[in-house]
Amino acid sequence: MTQEIKFIKEETFHYQEGQYVEFKEIKSEKPLNKIVDHAEQYIIGFINALGEGDIYLGIDDAGKILGINLSRSLIDEMQKRITDKLTNVQPALPPSCYTVYPHPVYDTEDKKINDLYIVQIHTSKIEEDYLFRTSNGSHWLYQTGGESHYLKKESSCIKLEGERFAQEIKFRHQRYLRKELEKINRSLEKDADNISLLKKKAEIAKFMGDIETMEETYEKLIILNPSNSKTRFAYASARKSIGDLEGALSTIHDALQFDKNDFDLLKAQGEILFIANRTDEALKSYQDALKLNQDDYTILTQIGITFRELGKYKESIKFFNYALLKSPNYRAAKYEKKKTYSKMFQGGIRINTIS
Repeated sequence: MTQEIKFIKEETFHYQEGQYVEFKEIKSEKPLNKIVDHAEQYIIGFINALGEGDIYLGIDDAGKILGINLSRSLIDEMQKRITDKLTNVQPALPPSCYTVYPHPVYDTEDKKINDLYIVQIHTSKIEEDYLFRTSNGSHWLYQTGGESHYLKKESSCIKLEGERFAQEIKFRHQRYLRKELEKINRSLEKDADNISLLKKKAEIAKFMGDIETMEETYEKLIILNPSNSKTRFAYASARKSIGDLEGALSTIHDALQFDKNDFDLLKAQGEILFIANRTDEALKSYQDALKLNQDDYTILTQIGITFRELGKYKESIKFFNYALLKSPNYRAAKYEKKKTYSKMFQGGIRINTIS
């Protein structure tokens, strides 16, 4: 928070630049633009770094107190321009999270120097799950060694772009998921068998990459309702998403023991078998699903793709044509049919009877 500090010109400031303390020398004879720009960048940067911080304008990197030439009217204009600029920050920034305070500078005889100030900008810590961006659409993050998501020895305010921006978004998403998981666990302490809460917990654990928690939660859901195919389907999909194909197939196999005519399970089984290069088994699973819904053009297309992988181009084209009869504008069938023809012709194959 801001407090009364006596700044003596040319002396060294007693704070050190580092953990959420930043110094900036302002050399311009018309300093307002630089002050306003630094204020916006560092306020956004501190908040995005989830930290409380101060920037002192008018102190150089070595900590020497230099000051900024500001008249009373310029100070009023500075306060107004900073407020105006920060109203354009997205999402909306609470005005209470920052304070701009001009400190007068004194000479060595303890006399106030006319129109010479150090401008302190203090930012309070607020925890949000999204990133604030400046009025021109840029994202900034204040970073220090060991304190923020990005590790760096020197303190700096960096513009988030490309991979770093993606990393920070991922970091915040994970933090949000952890908070949600904590809420669910507290609720489960009162109602341990709540199906809805357990489903949410399993989904969050999957997104967090917490495989152990995900598996434990789905196993509990299955114990609570062993004949529910939707739960087993969700569990299989989760296992597939993390690359556990054998685990996904095992879960679907168990689910099919309760209902061997479940279309979604058979289709999912075919997809996983195909990914696992078990093409013959995938074809049988797709064909079993097709028996349950002969108008499903997505299954017809998958069968066409599977036949192509088996080198059976004539059968492949036939099923793409069936799919297009059911849905003439289905792009996937059109694309896969064209791809199959291309593969046939590259191999010197000609089939004149197929349109």
